[in-house]
Amino acid sequence: MDQAPTPPPAERCTAAHIEDPTPCCGPYDAVTVLDGAGNVATGCEHHGARMAASIEGALIEPGSVVGAATRAFSASRTIRPFCWYEDAPRTEPSQLSHAENAGRA
Repeated sequence: MDQAPTPPPAERCTAAHIEDPTPCCGPYDAVTVLDGAGNVATGCEHHGARMAASIEGALIEPGSVVGAATRAFSASRTIRPFCWYEDAPRTEPSQLSHAENAGRA
């Protein structure tokens, strides 16, 4: 039996983690995320925020969308690192968002 060819993966920004199932929101170059080790990824505002939340010390710089870096940074403070992994309990500070850790103090 012949199977239909597998469609190519949907185009996504370079800030989207391969295991993050969420779609991009907005232009793929809305923000630039820097990880502190010299690595750079441009991405949509949504994935830029999720990436920054998952990398300790990440910085978000402006891209093609005015205000996106500020919004992505603000959002990253409320997102748990690697938030697409929701099946494991999260109790350690490194597993919680910056906002959750601030609320514990």
